[in-house]
Amino acid sequence: MIKKESLSKERIEAVSKSHKKADKILVEKVIRALMLLEGLTTSGLNFIFKGGTALMLLFGSAKRLSIDIDIIVPDKDSDLSSILEKICKDYGFSHYKMDERNPDMVIDKEHYKLYFESVIEEKESYVLLDVLREAIHYKTIIDIPISSSFVSTEGQDLKVRVPDINNILGDKLTAFAPSTTGIPYRKGEKEMGMEIIKQLYDIASLCDRADNPVEISEVFTSFVQTELYYRNKKCSVADVIEDIIDNSMEICLRGNYGKADFGILSKGIAQVKSFIFSESFHLEKAITCAAKAAYIASVIKCKRTEIESFKQEKIEEMKDWNITEPMSTKLNKLKKSNPEAFFYLYKTREML
Repeated sequence: MIKKESLSKERIEAVSKSHKKADKILVEKVIRALMLLEGLTTSGLNFIFKGGTALMLLFGSAKRLSIDIDIIVPDKDSDLSSILEKICKDYGFSHYKMDERNPDMVIDKEHYKLYFESVIEEKESYVLLDVLREAIHYKTIIDIPISSSFVSTEGQDLKVRVPDINNILGDKLTAFAPSTTGIPYRKGEKEMGMEIIKQLYDIASLCDRADNPVEISEVFTSFVQTELYYRNKKCSVADVIEDIIDNSMEICLRGNYGKADFGILSKGIAQVKSFIFSESFHLEKAITCAAKAAYIASVIKCKRTEIESFKQEKIEEMKDWNITEPMSTKLNKLKKSNPEAFFYLYKTREML
């Protein structure tokens, strides 16, 4: 169980310092989000935990800070009001509010804000809980402990159900497709570049550990079909794969591909830095992430049964490799400047 002292200003400042001076406001929200998750777990609610915060637990480390809780609840009729009231009482949230639902939305989704008095900002703040009510599309679900270097715990860690690496990757890929199933470039007047790049970063991190392309493809296809139904879009799974590849190539070619909105994507790369404290994130790193996304999308497209991984010892062998048309030969410049990205792009070209 998470100790209440995890929320002290001194503890938050210490956690920030030990994590490369991560943004203290975000650190506090991560802790609050994990407490919310713990409260949901003890409530007896049947749910699957997914999203960026789930990756923090899956990886056993925090590469990217995530401050929202995303869950899937298969029971469409379960009432969360008493559960959230108890969480507020037990974990020091002042109250919660549910956003008004758009009656025209096909997707059965609820958005909650749980409010608390921030010891860092010295004013009211909140964390988000997104509840998606639908059948479970994941093939492999595992139990992992609610344990993080961001919180102090006592006794036995509670466990929460999450999709495994391959399954969450299949899900995440659908979010990095702005023109079809993914986070769009804009919601109203707001540009969504940072949220899109968060998905790209997560996809790249998952690619490093994924090992079951068949299951990735099955989950991806299932989520694509569901998202297209929700959005009433006349697209195919192949269209979504091309959307992923187009946005990946736009980043890899630094805006010279002409099939995606590089202006919004590049702003997102700059804006996401405060959420990624484990490394310095910039365009060159984003190119590596995009190369991995293009590669894994191509693995799905071509129905491959193996995922290849870059290793430093392959650099010597790669000297004789060249990317040829129809892919842009400009990508060959990455062979020296970014061999990891070049590796995945070359392997993509081999398939296409």
